[in-house]
Amino acid sequence: MGRISAVQQDSVTKIPTQTQIQTVIRTRRLARVSRKIADKENRLVQREACADRSHLILHTLDVPYLRALLENDSQKIHEIEELARQFGYGPRVPCSFTASPSAQKALCREYRNLAEKLARGVLQRPRNNCTARFDIYTPYDLNDCPQVVEILTEYPVKTPPALLEIFRTLLLELDCKLADMTPRKLMLDSGFIGNLRRALCWSRPFDPPLSALHPSLGDLDHVRRYIDELRHTLFPARTGFEVAEHRELPDDEQYVRYGKTFHLVICMLKSMTEFLMRARTLSVDTAFRRSNGKRQEFEMETWELTVIGTRAFTTSQSAQAHLILFTRIFEIAAADTGIPCRFRHIHGEGFELLITDSHKGQALGLCQPLRALDPHEHLRRCLRFCTVHYKRNIRELKPYTTQKVRNTMLSLSSSQVHPDLDGAFAIIENGGRKAKDKRIGTKFALPAIYQPASLIPLELWKSAPSTTNGNEQAHRNINRDGVNLTILGGIMRHAIR
Repeated sequence: MGRISAVQQDSVTKIPTQTQIQTVIRTRRLARVSRKIADKENRLVQREACADRSHLILHTLDVPYLRALLENDSQKIHEIEELARQFGYGPRVPCSFTASPSAQKALCREYRNLAEKLARGVLQRPRNNCTARFDIYTPYDLNDCPQVVEILTEYPVKTPPALLEIFRTLLLELDCKLADMTPRKLMLDSGFIGNLRRALCWSRPFDPPLSALHPSLGDLDHVRRYIDELRHTLFPARTGFEVAEHRELPDDEQYVRYGKTFHLVICMLKSMTEFLMRARTLSVDTAFRRSNGKRQEFEMETWELTVIGTRAFTTSQSAQAHLILFTRIFEIAAADTGIPCRFRHIHGEGFELLITDSHKGQALGLCQPLRALDPHEHLRRCLRFCTVHYKRNIRELKPYTTQKVRNTMLSLSSSQVHPDLDGAFAIIENGGRKAKDKRIGTKFALPAIYQPASLIPLELWKSAPSTTNGNEQAHRNINRDGVNLTILGGIMRHAIR
């Protein structure tokens, strides 16, 4: 601003009057400015008179308050500051400034009236006995985002014994779910949350967090430690393959029936073997997400009643592994029911059809024990592919083949005689390596999708299911009920049902 200063004369300070100050402000005018364009990209604004400094005037100054400060007029200063306080600003307003420790600030950014002097306040850390600390995140613009995030970073280390006992009681009510429980799954479990609401007498419209029971439970690592301690107490043999090998139960209640090192676990109740051995059409599929690690869940379902006949957990998808799997399943089922494993195309009765999702290991593993015929010949008499999986596999060839080749491959999935089968084979074999692999890579694939190449009777072919939708429904329930479970958790989820 224009220079307004006190003048020292004969040891007496002469303060400019109000009129003098206003005259300076009125007479000083902003210099005329002009806009110049150096080029298309560089634009600038400059004053015409280089010596003019009137553009430095600060029009936001409170001149009466400034004059009162310079004259040290305590009464006038008090009146102005008190008037400002009534409107919510000024040095007499209580300080509300806070700063995080990471900001490394020592002083408040505002000047306060301290002992009749203007000074910046000294920031102090509040001292108390509580060790809890919070990280508070405030948006730059609270109007656009009126949400403040508050995160507990330090907490009382110990949960009070009484509250800890309540928490452990709630965990025990989870029963078998505790085998695979994590802090995140805990907060998503409707049963646990319902029990927590009742324990807290919670009446708010939203679910309570764990910290509502005690702030120490706001740390998920703290919660995980309590879960692990209780899990080790309930399952001292852990939750892996060893604990799932067998349980000493009455024959009618035994669910885990086989467990050997490869690793293979077969699960079925005695009532399930009845459904399995009296079925005519079986649907087979594997879920790859139920159990954690390298184990996959195998399911064999009866089509007539859409009932799961057996479940198994295996670490191998080879034909040899499925040979052992099918052999043990039918041995256990025959021992339970007294009904031997029979196939209609061999014995005139028994299983008529097997629906799979084009899995080589499943198909070859099933027919390897039948020595009278080549496995592929057996499959021509009892195997069908799921048409949904077949069409999906064809669609996945889109980046590698033409539409004509894919349409030709889809035309083979039929119960009617193809008008030009040799021509279709020629189109597929000339359609690229991946299309050719589909044609010759699996010898039993064509009879499993094209009835004229199969030895399954036409009326049986048409009456049987063409998809593994029943198994897929079970997989949908798996995705809802829990994935990546321990072997014990995967077994107990279905054993309870």
